[in-house]
Amino acid sequence: MSAPSTAAAAATAPASVGVAATNAAPPPITGPLAHATLLVGAAAPVIAAYRALGLKVVADEPVATAQAQAWGQAALGGQRCVELAPSDGTSLLRLIEVPGAQPRPTRWGHGWLALEILVADVDALQGPARAAGFEIVGPPADLEISSALRAMQVVGPAGEMLYLTQVKAPVPPFDLPLSAELPPGQALGPLFIAVMSTPSRAAALQACADRLDLPTGGTLQFDTKVTVLNRAFGRPFDSRWPLATVALGGRCLFEIDEVVDPQVWTPRPGSALPSGLAWVSAFSAAAGPCDGALLELAPGAWFEQLAPTHQKRYSTPTRP
Repeated sequence: MSAPSTAAAAATAPASVGVAATNAAPPPITGPLAHATLLVGAAAPVIAAYRALGLKVVADEPVATAQAQAWGQAALGGQRCVELAPSDGTSLLRLIEVPGAQPRPTRWGHGWLALEILVADVDALQGPARAAGFEIVGPPADLEISSALRAMQVVGPAGEMLYLTQVKAPVPPFDLPLSAELPPGQALGPLFIAVMSTPSRAAALQACADRLDLPTGGTLQFDTKVTVLNRAFGRPFDSRWPLATVALGGRCLFEIDEVVDPQVWTPRPGSALPSGLAWVSAFSAAAGPCDGALLELAPGAWFEQLAPTHQKRYSTPTRP
């Protein structure tokens, strides 16, 4: 969650108008989150950067023509596709090489703003992240409501923002994975929150309800401080932004940040995929077809819903 969005939500939710109890909702059909896809001009420097954080290449092969067609992106067929995973072999990032793709800082355009990834020890990652060229936009700090949450915000080589979060204890009303559950020696765990920047929180929530059939009872709405946005746009430190969270399966969330600022670009609906952080994927427990087609949940926020049978775990990385 955006610093300190998780903590602020936990503090303000009980007193906020219109906040629904998450435990009253039926189980969501979407989740857990699977991975995120980055469109990059060259995979090699991105691989090198994430290798410093403990990820390894677990797959490296061209995008199949049938897969590109399922995405509605035939031009991606045949392009190099690299999957990166931590030591447990679960794919976390997918890199697709697209000639001419440039890094895209996600703060300056609507779409996916950040990937929140569970980590074992956020302080231990600061040095390797800086040495690997990640821009540290928020150094490790306890979130203001609870020392159970400690996070660092960094920007990666394709302009993607990461919220690297250590979860030391449960944080009601959210159902979050705990850092202690990571395998011994694994620095990074799963992607557990995908953070969206959108011009309309209400419209994004409606799209999630309509297009993904997520239960509205699993949402929280609140205003909170988002430090990385306040710094980026020169806002006062305590400026607050309208946010929402949407509960997914597998102890995952969407975070929806309503970002209205003249410095932020809004892509036209249906425009080309953005470079850098292009889309996020989640598994669906729902019966029926689930072909991996890309959906645009909000301007620039593309989403791929996968059947559980698509889940892959690699026991042995194909490359060091």
